Amino acid sequence: MNFSKETMNALYAWLAPETAYKWHPIDNIQYHLFIGHVWHDCRGLWDERFARDIIKNKAKELHPEWAEDLLEKFAEDHKALGTKILDFLCSLKEKGMLNELI
Repeated sequence: MNFSKETMNALYAWLAPETAYKWHPIDNIQYHLFIGHVWHDCRGLWDERFARDIIKNKAKELHPEWAEDLLEKFAEDHKALGTKILDFLCSLKEKGMLNELI
C-alpha cells in the first residue's frame, strides 16, 4: 500500500504541530482531512499495520522528543479511529449512499 503525495502532505500537515498528540480541535480537523485523502487513495479500508507504522514513523521523525509509549498509543489510537471512519464510508458506499453525502 502506498499513499499519494497529497495524502502524505495531509499526513505531514496533521502531524507537524507540537499539539498533534493532544486531540486539539485544529489538529483533529487536519487528521480528518488526512483520512479523507486516505479514502481518496484507497476507496476502502487501509492496511492497518501500514497505517499504524506510517503514522508512528512520521510522528517520530517530526517529534523525536516524544516518548516511545506516546508514539505507540498515538499511532494505535489514530489508526483505530481511521479504520472506523473508513469502515463507515465503506458501508455507505455498499448501500449506494456515499454519493449523496460526498
